[in-house]
This record gives sequence, structure tokens and C-alpha cells, in this order.
Amino acid sequence: MLDRRSFLSYIPAAATTFGAMVGMAPASDATASQGQQGISAIETLMRGHGLLSRAMIIYGVIKDRIVKGEETDPSLILNTASVFHNYLEGFHEMAEEKYIFGPMEKNNVCFAAIQELKIQHGAGYELTQRITNMANEGKINSNLAAYFDDFKKMYRHHTAYEDTVVFPAFEAMEKRNDLAELAAGFDLDEKRVLGHHGFDDFLKQIANVEIKLGIYDLYTSTPKLQKLD
Repeated sequence: MLDRRSFLSYIPAAATTFGAMVGMAPASDATASQGQQGISAIETLMRGHGLLSRAMIIYGVIKDRIVKGEETDPSLILNTASVFHNYLEGFHEMAEEKYIFGPMEKNNVCFAAIQELKIQHGAGYELTQRITNMANEGKINSNLAAYFDDFKKMYRHHTAYEDTVVFPAFEAMEKRNDLAELAAGFDLDEKRVLGHHGFDDFLKQIANVEIKLGIYDLYTSTPKLQKLD
């Protein structure tokens, strides 16, 4: 079976650096996570899941456009994929494996599920590499649409399971003072890897793609229900 380490051969030398941020989100979105000092480690991870959910929505919209034969700017795919690679792989998943999965494995809590979640981290990396390569080559086709479906199916299940099973089991396992120490470690690692405004920068990047696709505003997803007879 495969895990993240099995995919290390795919990592180009430049992939360890962060790409330039693009565009600017509206002020209300750009500052949405500012001032949230002192949040817990689990809250940090769930905030990352929110960012991932927005990326999956983008992939879904682009997949629908591919199916309809509509053109899509490849840069929108690349900017979304880079958020996953740089934030979610570069910090979020590494932090999960170090701070959450490691102690749970040691205590044999959710052990089998954690092994599969780690395999999915590796599969997510491979999917992102394939999506990135196809977008770079301008191959906006049915094969790419299938990768978007694979990505969404896996990560919707992945994040839901972590939020409702793994994270609660971890918090039940840990003592309150250990959770406080964990939050401090998370904060230090996030700043070391991403800088002091890392999450906000990635949030801007996702919002910029949403704006260009016309899906940034909430009303774009509200169904227009007809009155029943």
C-alpha cells in the first residue's frame, strides 16, 4: 500500500518553495482570519479543512465547465492546486501526521483509520501533481475532470472522518495541558513554514480564483426554489 513517502520521487526541486501569491481578495475576506490568535490545534486543522472545501468547490465548477465544453483559464487550476500543495501538504498534513496521528498511533487509537488517512495524504499529493502537470500542458479534458472527481470524493470523506471521528478521539485522549502545549507547537510550526500571515495569503489566493470564476459570493450557490402548487 502507498503513503506520502511513496510519492517523494515526484517532487521537483522547486516544489519545496512557495509560489508567488496572486491577486487580492476583498478586504472582508482577506482579513477573515486575522485576529484569531490562540486558536487550538484542532481549530487550526479544521480551518485548513475549510480552505480545502473551497478548493474542492472550485474543482467542481471547473469540472462542470469541462463537461459542458466551456473553456477555463489553466492558471485558475494552477493557483488552486498550489494552495493545496503549499498550505495543505506543506503544513496541514505534515502537522496532522506529526502532532495528531503520531500520538494516536502510539496509543493505538484509531490506528487502522490513521494508516488509511496517511495513504490518502500520499494519494492527494499524486493527484495534485497530475492535475498541475495537465494544467501546465493545457490538457483541460475529460481525464482532468476525472482527477477532480477522484480528489473531491476522497477528500470529502477524508475531512469528514477526521472532523467527526479522529479529532474528537484525539481530544478525548489528550490532557488539557497537553492540548495547550500542542496549540503552541502548531503556532510555531505554522509561522516557521508559512510566515506570520501564511493562512491569510492562501485564503486570498483561493478567493481570487473564486472571484474570477464568479462563485465568490454566497448567493451564487443559493438554489432558486420554485413555489410548490
